[in-house]
Amino acid sequence: MELMTKSNQRVCFRRSRRARYLRLQMDNEGKIILVAPLLTPKWTINSFLKKHTSWIEKQLKKIEKQKQLRPEFKYRTGDKFYYFGEPVTLEVSPSDRKRPAIRIRKNQMLITLHQNISKSDGVTAVKKTIEQFYRKKAEEVIHDRLQFFNEHYDFCYNRVTLRNQKSRWGSCSRLKNLNFNWRLIMAPIEVIDYVVVHEMCHLKEMNHSARYWNLVAETIPGYKEVRKWLKKYHYLLTI
Repeated sequence: MELMTKSNQRVCFRRSRRARYLRLQMDNEGKIILVAPLLTPKWTINSFLKKHTSWIEKQLKKIEKQKQLRPEFKYRTGDKFYYFGEPVTLEVSPSDRKRPAIRIRKNQMLITLHQNISKSDGVTAVKKTIEQFYRKKAEEVIHDRLQFFNEHYDFCYNRVTLRNQKSRWGSCSRLKNLNFNWRLIMAPIEVIDYVVVHEMCHLKEMNHSARYWNLVAETIPGYKEVRKWLKKYHYLLTI
C-alpha cells in the first residue's frame, strides 16, 4: 500500500503486529516505508507523515541521487558487480558445456555459457548464475564468521537462513534463529562481520540499549564507522 505525503511524495505503508510505534525506514531497494501498529488510526498516521515531511523529502532526494549512481545491469560482458567490497568486471564467454560456470579471477567475474544459448536465455542464465554463486559464497562466509565470533561470545543459536530481505541485512528471532541477506557477500568483510555480530548480540539483548552496543563493541569496536558505510553504499550491493 502507498500513502501520499503533503508534498505528493509516495511512501510505502504497512501495518505490523510486532510494531509498537510508528516508524519510518528505508529498505535495501531505496524505498521509504512507514510501519504502523495494527490499530493506529488514520489521523495519527497523517499527523506523523506531516511532522516528518522534511525528512521524507530529504531521503527521497538521496534515493534519486543513488538511482543515478546505481549501475544498470545488462548481464553481459562489461557489467560491474561487487565482491567483498571490490568491483569485478563481468566477462561472458561461450563454451561447449551445457551448464553455466562461474569463477572470480582477480578483478574479473568469468562466466561461461553454452555457445548455442539464445540472447534472452543467456541474460537470464547469467543473472541466475551470479545469484547462485553469491548465495553459496555468502552461506560459507557467514557460517565461518559466526563460528569465529562465537568463540568470544559463546551464544546458543538455532537455524541460520540466507534470504533476500528487502528492508534488513539480518535479523534474529526470539526462537534464536538467525537470518542474513545473501547480498552481504558484495560488501567488505568488515561489513559482513558487523552484521553477523549485530545479529548474534541480539541473542542476549533483544534491543538496542547501551548494554547491547557495548556487547557489539567487544569484537567490533569501530561499528559506528561500518554502519555509516552500509548506510551510504547499500544501494551498490545489488545484482
